[in-house]
Amino acid sequence: MADGGKDVATPSVDPDFVAEEVPGTGGPGTLVIKERAVSRVAVAAALTVPAVVRQVGGMSKLTGRELPRADVSVGEHSVSVNLYVALAWPCRIADAGAAIAEKVGRALNDIIGLPLHQLNVLVVGTSPAGSPEPSAPSDAAAFRPRPPTASPAAVPVALVLSLVLLGVAFVAGREFLIAHDTIDGSPWIANAVNWIAELHWQPWMIGAAAACVVVGAILVVLGLKPRTKTHTGAGSKASQYPMVWLRPTDVARICSDHAGSVPGVDSARTTVTPKRVTVDVHRAAGSTNGSTAAVESVRAAVEPTIALLADTRTVRVRVKESKA
Repeated sequence: MADGGKDVATPSVDPDFVAEEVPGTGGPGTLVIKERAVSRVAVAAALTVPAVVRQVGGMSKLTGRELPRADVSVGEHSVSVNLYVALAWPCRIADAGAAIAEKVGRALNDIIGLPLHQLNVLVVGTSPAGSPEPSAPSDAAAFRPRPPTASPAAVPVALVLSLVLLGVAFVAGREFLIAHDTIDGSPWIANAVNWIAELHWQPWMIGAAAACVVVGAILVVLGLKPRTKTHTGAGSKASQYPMVWLRPTDVARICSDHAGSVPGVDSARTTVTPKRVTVDVHRAAGSTNGSTAAVESVRAAVEPTIALLADTRTVRVRVKESKA
């Protein structure tokens, strides 16, 4: 998860998919959700209320105290939130507070999976209706979050070029010191220029020219290649844009955790690919549930989580018998 995750080791697997296994000897394990992730979900949910406005200008931009913001406390079975908001003026504060409570409570239950124990809404700012903050975009699409991406493909080339430029700077500095009789030595640049000036046509130059064309084309492709998405968005059914971003590892951990909590399941392993989520479960020895019933139970436990993902994935459940 971009802001939180499960404190277990991630297995080393092929980068095309990520799997998370819940060992049969250790139970289904635990799912740890960091407070920062809960805070971002609460803020995103509050912004879906029309009366709530975003304030990021002035001193709040310097101090990082933009609105809305949330202080959260995550318990074992519930979460409490202190939510600081700015409202459009004029508006009915009581109605806005009720709408905020409904949106935040639903988002925390759908995304985080924890009910809202207590929500304190603190109105600490106002903004005239129809007058957005100067620093805040007026287009609602401008608030659409950007998905996390991998490093640009041109990063290795940029590192090589930086080393080459450092080498050029070193050579230039050496030539400067030699020209001013500060150090002794043979000038490299002058000798290199003389060597190039004395060159005549050679057959190897055809291969060198072709290699330069190939290298140039590769550099152009690397420079234009878009970044690879490393996360998938997740949001409540009522949200227009994703509220949190999950790695394939996080999706696998959550699915394994839900599948492992199904009665009669001894262990669970989830494989996540861009098109499919495959859950392999081992039934506990002596389980009274048949394979078909186990498949339906695991599917029912996993599908609500998959339904919240922005990318559509099919669910496949495979049941195996645990060795006695």
